[in-house]
Amino acid sequence: MSSHEYRPSLHREPPRKAESAVTIDAYERQVRELAAVRLPAAGEAERRLWIEEFMKEHRGVWAYLPWERKLARILEREEYFEVVTNRNRDKITLEEQRRLRAKRVGVMGLSVGGEAAVTLAQEHLCGHIVLADFDPLDLSNLNRLQGGFDDLGVNKAVLIARRIARIDPYLEVTIYPDGVTEDNAGEFLHGLDLLVEECDHLPMKHAVRERARRIGLNVVFAGDERGFLSVEPYRDRPELRPFHGRIEERQPPREAFPDRLSFLKALTEWLGGWEAISDRSRRSLERVGETLVGYPQLASEARFAAGQVGHVARRLLLGEKLPPFLGHLDLEELLSDARLSRT
Repeated sequence: MSSHEYRPSLHREPPRKAESAVTIDAYERQVRELAAVRLPAAGEAERRLWIEEFMKEHRGVWAYLPWERKLARILEREEYFEVVTNRNRDKITLEEQRRLRAKRVGVMGLSVGGEAAVTLAQEHLCGHIVLADFDPLDLSNLNRLQGGFDDLGVNKAVLIARRIARIDPYLEVTIYPDGVTEDNAGEFLHGLDLLVEECDHLPMKHAVRERARRIGLNVVFAGDERGFLSVEPYRDRPELRPFHGRIEERQPPREAFPDRLSFLKALTEWLGGWEAISDRSRRSLERVGETLVGYPQLASEARFAAGQVGHVARRLLLGEKLPPFLGHLDLEELLSDARLSRT
């Protein structure tokens, strides 16, 4: 399956194909918010008059979500953007928000990466987001990836695109439901302003960094293991070796390893190394294939990683020259008894 756009359909009038859909019309509520945004110091009477005049001239847009059979009336593109980003002020200024709107960000690997992608969309750090993952959602994913039992079997790129669509149906979303491969990597990376790399395909983790370095594309990677973070600013540091030189050659694919633990140990090299992961994770990984089935991950850690990605992405996309970074922002260590006793 090739890449394709994935967005709700938008209509000036309710479409016939949505006649049996659940209709949600909270348009006036959105207009009231728009009035508050534009007239923050106005009294109730002045706002009410503004709302009446606005609704005479603007009828809004109907957004149809076919996978949910829902039809909703929303503000037009510019007004929607004005309201949905207003509470960002001035952690993100309006001028910065408009600059970010022109950015295109790619996210590959949509477990931890899925939460990061939604964070980027909610902060409106780009106007176009490109999502890649070949995996469908499994029940065991629900311990960390937001979804439901009614989403089981849905491709993760599709699932995250749907979540983003419900936040802002005007955001451009392109999905690669077969993931990033040697054949499509160039196409996936083309035109990106930032790459968020969160996949567990070892050869591809290295390959995309080689390509990113050649084209001057910044890369950020946050792992849900002791707050691991890697910032690889190839735009300003073309001499920087892939992954800070920690992994010089492409590792073999998963199927080439003699057992599951060998593969998982190789994967931990992307999280600081076997000795850098937590004691609990090491003990768990040693039991994989015997009494446990896979790498231990938690929702809180995945969302912490998403927050790290959002912070770094915002600064890089606004042109800030961040230094290369590889390390852990470990809450367990920061909140340890020994450290707290010194305060």
